This record gives sequence, structure tokens and C-alpha cells, in this order.
Amino acid sequence: MNPYSYEPVKPVVETRFGKLRGACYGGVNMFMGVKYADAPRFQLPVEPQPWEGVKNAYVYGPISPQMGEPNPFPFYRGILLLQKEGEDCQNLNIWAPRDPGNGKKPVFVWIHGGGFMAGNAMEEYSFDGFHLAREGDVVFVSINHRLNILGYMNLTEYGEAFAESPNLGLWDLVMALKWIHENIAAFGGDPDNVTICGHSGGGGKVLCLYQMPEAAPYFQRGICLSGATPEGPASEPEDTRVLAREMLAQLGITKDNIDEVYTVSFRRLCRAYRQVASRLWNEGRCVVFEPQKTARFIGFPPFNGFASCSGRKPLIVSTVMAEFAMCPVKAEEKAAMNEADKIAFLRRTFGEKADGLITRFRSSYPEHDLMDIFCTDTVFRRPTVETALEKARCGANNTYVFLAALNTLEDGNPPMWHGADVGYAFRNEDRVFILNDPVYGPQMSDIFSSILLNFARTGDPNNACLPRWEPFTEDEPWTMVIDKVCELKRDIDPETGKSIPFDSRYLDLLSSCVPPFRLPAMFAEEGASAQIEMDK
Repeated sequence: MNPYSYEPVKPVVETRFGKLRGACYGGVNMFMGVKYADAPRFQLPVEPQPWEGVKNAYVYGPISPQMGEPNPFPFYRGILLLQKEGEDCQNLNIWAPRDPGNGKKPVFVWIHGGGFMAGNAMEEYSFDGFHLAREGDVVFVSINHRLNILGYMNLTEYGEAFAESPNLGLWDLVMALKWIHENIAAFGGDPDNVTICGHSGGGGKVLCLYQMPEAAPYFQRGICLSGATPEGPASEPEDTRVLAREMLAQLGITKDNIDEVYTVSFRRLCRAYRQVASRLWNEGRCVVFEPQKTARFIGFPPFNGFASCSGRKPLIVSTVMAEFAMCPVKAEEKAAMNEADKIAFLRRTFGEKADGLITRFRSSYPEHDLMDIFCTDTVFRRPTVETALEKARCGANNTYVFLAALNTLEDGNPPMWHGADVGYAFRNEDRVFILNDPVYGPQMSDIFSSILLNFARTGDPNNACLPRWEPFTEDEPWTMVIDKVCELKRDIDPETGKSIPFDSRYLDLLSSCVPPFRLPAMFAEEGASAQIEMDK
């Protein structure tokens, strides 16, 4: 029998701007598509207009227009949800326990991934906040905001009105946090106990918000899941200016008629991008839209340090073992290999470095299959450690690092891939079917959700599911390794005898065997997506 049921009495709350009517299911009040700002194209967001009467909040709001068709990565095993697109995408969704208690519940704010280019707050079925709100007794909020061209196109050389155009997506998030601070008490949340959490690009946005004084009053701590920037900002300011200049040239827009940028269709902007991006990429320029340094944004940590406004706030930074890496051997072939076959394959692949890799891998991951060497992430783990080190230098002793290494039920049993931890963290493992292991599924759900919930309540992720978790410091760079057996780990440098981050010597050697990471030329190919057509 279904333990949850729809409740016909609809909750009504009063915000600063007017009354909202939501829905209630299973003891959780839900409010969808709540507008937190108005935002003219390429301009800073402003407060929304108030309304009279009661506004229904039953339906998810528009998401930021996407530059390409939905295209989930091949290793994502959940359900991708389609949403209506629109430039009026400044909206949020709220899941709140029906019983507000004392009105001081922790507030958990979810910022979706997709880099700064794509995605939305309910892109994946596992992003639903129902279970975390119901079982964790928190108010869960997810945010939509501007992306790609609309959120990060650098038009600064076209006039003062565009001074913040490279970071408008971040300014949407600041406005959303301000709305939450001023209104969340009406939903039972504590405006002075707000945790911001994001995965992948959403984790990068969390780190960016740490750098913005305007955001600082509106959150108390942050969680960055697989979101530390791999190489620093990929786009130099000149690259972003050149990209904007050449896109506008395709549209016949100059400084003299720049106002046309407000009315040209988004699809024509995408078409202009495709007409120039591939050539610019081949010239060595980056064509990925992302935040840029301005007078009001000091740039990504750790490359620019942590801003004093939030540098001492608690922070979790994490990765999963595989991220984007996948084994080159098919599952059935791997199953037929014995240990000697695997060692021979590794030697053919890595040559004289193979034996050293095997030794270091076995030291770091003694319970893992040797073929998991191919699944080891070399993109996010190292910048995660660098981010943690930079944060630790702020001196608050409240930075925590974890690495999720559990092997999944997917064919070949690869380690956890990019985003697998989110399904567990939100207690939605049943929505990403291969995560719903009958033994380790509930265990992982308890572990990851307890990390998030305890951190959201107190700023300390320690919980009964884990051994004692010490903060990451320069002298003792601890990492909580989450696997069938969870362990707090760090390594010892054999030459100096000093503590070094867990698996760093193994990753140093593995990184020397694989090509350096470079952000892809996303959407750069002319005609790559059939639905991007020049408007007639």
C-alpha cells in the first residue's frame, strides 16, 4: 500500500509579494514555479511585481532556454525530465513539511548542474525534494536561473548597461537567495540557517556565491558536489569578448544598434554562436559560457583565493571515483578476465608505468577490481583537493572532503559516476534504478542524506553512519572515502613523512598517463542540433 497520499486541503502562505497556494502530498507542502525576480534580457534581476489575491503554485515554471536538445550523458541511468523553456525563468520550487513546528527548520537550497550552459532545477527525476523534506524535516528549495548566452555572454564593451552581463546567471542566484531569506519563514524555514548545495556546474555556482559579498548574508554554509573547476576559468576575458563580438557581427549588430540585442530571438543567437564557435575553438579560444571577473565578482576559488565575506563559512567539497571515466573493456569481456589478464591489459595500455599504477592503486583501493584504474577520475579530484586546501587556509577548520567509491550495479560494476551521489543524497535511489541495490542502496541513502542533513543543521557532517570525520587541513588533509566500508583516509609522503591528501600519489602517476583535460567545444558544430534554426 502506498504510504503517501494526496491531501485535498491546499496550503496557502503569504510572501512579501502576495499569497501562494500550493499542494500537499504525504505530509509535504509543495509550491512550484514561484517567481523570485523579474529579469530583462542581459540586465540584472529585480524584485518581482506584487499581486492581489491568491496565486496558484501547482506547476513547475519555465527553465532557462537551452542551446541544444536534451542529451543526457551515456552514463546517466535515471530519467531526464523535459520542461517548458522561457526567458522568464527566475523561479524556484519549495518542498516543506506540512507541520512547520517552530518555524525554524533548516533550509536546503539545490542548484542544478549542466555547467553554466545547460540543465534545470528538475532536469532529473532524482532532483525531487520530497523525501529530503519529509524524512529530513528540512525546507528544500530548488532554483532555475539564466544559463549560456543569456546568463554569461560578455557584452561589457557595448556599454555600462552590460557591465554585469558575464555573470547574470549568478546574479539570478543571489536574487533567489535574497527571496528565500525574506520569505522562507512563511514556509517554516529558518532564514538564518540556509545551506546552498550544487552538483557539477551547480557546485561551481556554490563556490562562485562564496565570492560574492551580496550573497554572503543569505547563506551560512555550502556543499560542492563534483563541482570544483578543473583548470581555472577556461575562458579568458578576451576570448569571451571576441565570441560576443563575432556572434553579433553575424547578426549585423554593432555598438550603434546594440539595442537590437534585446529583441533578436534566442534561436538566432544560438545560430550565430554555431556559425563562429567552431572556428574560434580551432583558433585556440574557449567558447564555453561561464562567469568572468568583474568589479563585483573576484573570480573562482581556488585560483583567486576565497573572499573574506564567506571564506570562513563551512564547506563540503567532494567527488565520486569514476565521474566521467569509463572502462574501455565491455562488461562481458571484463567478466571473462582473470587477474593475470587484467595485469597484461594494463601493461599493454600503460607500458612501463603500469606496475607502478597497480601498486599505488592497490594501496589506495585494496578492495577494488584492477580494471577500476580505467574508471578513476583525473578531472575533479585534484581541483577538489586544491579547493579544500585554499579553503583550509582561511583558518576556520570547517572544510570537509569526501570521495564516493562504491561500485554500482551497472554492467561491469563500475564505481560511482558523475551525479550518482545525488540520487542517494536526496533519498531518491529508487528513481535511478541501478542505484537501488537491495543491500547497499538503503545504506548509501542513509549515509549521503545524513551528511547533507547534519551539515545543514549544524555545519558538521558527522553522523552515526560514518566513522569520526575530521576536517581537511593543510597539515592533515583528511578525505572520507565512502564505500562498502567507509574510512577516513590520508596518505604519507614517503620522502618527507608528512601527511598528504589521500590517493594523491596514485593520481599523480595516473594523470601522467592520460591526456590533459580540456573543456569540450560544447555546441560548437554547425548544425549540430536540428531544432536550432534561423527564424524566418
